[in-house]
Amino acid sequence: MATLLVAYAFLLLAVAVVLGTLSVYAWGRRDYSGGTALAVLLAGLSIWDLCVAAGVLTRGTELALLFAYGVFVGVMPAMAGLFAFALAYTDRDRYLSRRTVALLTVEPIVFFAALFVGPDGAIYSISGPTDAAMYGWEITGGPVFWGHLVYSYALIAVSSALIIHYALVSGGLYRKQVYAVLLAIGLPWFGSVLSIFGDTSIELTPLLLAGTGLTLSWAFFRGRLLDISPVAYREVVESLNSAVFVVDTNSKIIEANDAGRQLLREETIVGQSVEDALETSPELLEKYRGLNDDAKETQAVIEQRDRFFDVQLTPLYDSRDTLVGRVFLVHEITEQKQRERELERRNQQLDQFAAVLSHDLRNPLSVASGRLALARERNDPEEFDRVEEAHERMSSLIDEVLAFARDEKTTDRVELRLSALAKAAWAHVDTGEATLQIDGDREITGDRDQLLQLFENVVRNAVEHGSTGGRPGGDDSTEHGHSRPESDNSVEPAGTGVTIRVDATSDGFTIGDDGPGVPPEEREEIFTHGVTSSESGTGLGLAIVQHVVKSHGWAVEMTESRSGGAKLVVSGLETQSVQSPETPS
Repeated sequence: MATLLVAYAFLLLAVAVVLGTLSVYAWGRRDYSGGTALAVLLAGLSIWDLCVAAGVLTRGTELALLFAYGVFVGVMPAMAGLFAFALAYTDRDRYLSRRTVALLTVEPIVFFAALFVGPDGAIYSISGPTDAAMYGWEITGGPVFWGHLVYSYALIAVSSALIIHYALVSGGLYRKQVYAVLLAIGLPWFGSVLSIFGDTSIELTPLLLAGTGLTLSWAFFRGRLLDISPVAYREVVESLNSAVFVVDTNSKIIEANDAGRQLLREETIVGQSVEDALETSPELLEKYRGLNDDAKETQAVIEQRDRFFDVQLTPLYDSRDTLVGRVFLVHEITEQKQRERELERRNQQLDQFAAVLSHDLRNPLSVASGRLALARERNDPEEFDRVEEAHERMSSLIDEVLAFARDEKTTDRVELRLSALAKAAWAHVDTGEATLQIDGDREITGDRDQLLQLFENVVRNAVEHGSTGGRPGGDDSTEHGHSRPESDNSVEPAGTGVTIRVDATSDGFTIGDDGPGVPPEEREEIFTHGVTSSESGTGLGLAIVQHVVKSHGWAVEMTESRSGGAKLVVSGLETQSVQSPETPS
């Protein structure tokens, strides 16, 4: 028995040294939330073990009884430290006021007052000595002892409840850490229950404090206890819609939110290294490697399978500026990038249209103004009418091109006839020896001015490129309804003799010609503004055609006519039956 007790005492001394060392370590991190309270808790447990060990080694003497009372010098700060640590660890620091500290001192003051001035037996009733007891004395608890026991277990219960609740809501990042803290708390108090209410020759509580020391050691050095604030998890990880990965200093993912798991399509990425977790996303992994800078926050944008991501790596430091981890945040910005690209495209388009308006359209308008002055000098009424019509048409065209540049949608929709639109547009274009043939008719609901512009541009392209073998472009710089005035910018119609056919379909219409056509590989390109084979053309013709079609909610494509020429197909209109063809014009 004596040999067993000596071994027991030296084991307790070793446990006391471990707990004392951890207390010093926690005290060095007292700036952290819960650091001071944890240091007090561990110091109290260490004193507890020291007193028990000393009491066993001096068993049977008056000194052993002194150490038996000295146990409470360790137990009481341990109780207060446990409760304070639970409040701080679970983000309830606001309750750690001076009033709380004062209330925690009430019970120790009452206890030690009863010890020093109270009646005999208030805390312990002692008889002996005896070789059968651990301290060499028969010790029986009195009413103050049992009151202290109830108070202590109440604090343990409240502290454990707070930590258990936190474990349920903290997520995976701190779950192992929280379980370790609960185990460290539960072991000695479980031993206390067995020692008090069971039949044991030695106290199990101090012995089980060895498990407390080992568990807290793991929590400190492996579970990162006090390194990263538990509150940060709730605020940083769970509250963000972006993918968030918390990475430790060994580049191991210790937590990821739902958005992060969905991004990588992996539910079990926690515990993996960043290299393994991002293996399926090489672009993201490469960017992570490039951003892996301990000194500062780094940021970059990557493109991955037509998606754009803003990637940010932020280091996490403790209060002593020691790197303890990183937050790797991935935020999708695909919509933002698309808006930026569209804005850039529209700005470029506006610049090009501004150049067209200032040169290709304004110059002919100046020429027409000069002709008007000349006509007034000669007093020729017909010249007046022609120049005035040219002015009106040019001004209207400028307004329409500006509307195209601003991407305005059609608003003035009326019921129109396909054949009437084709004939009106034909009258506005210098068609030379070309021929218009209308093979079918139908109703069209749309903006008359815009649809006239569509037909005029298609007819003009067919006439000007019909027999040159060139690619149709966007030359809309001709005047409408009359021959061009002679100037440096004028081009004589090149496509004489071409036949242009307008036909109705059940869901739209077609405009074809018997010219050289458009090669298949160039049919999409011709709708791009700036594409033209004419030196004096603006390159807006078929781009405007496409804009008019899209503003009405229709579709357009360039194909090949039956004679091998170009054929514009507009579809997406309200389905109708095609009416009988009209007599060719």
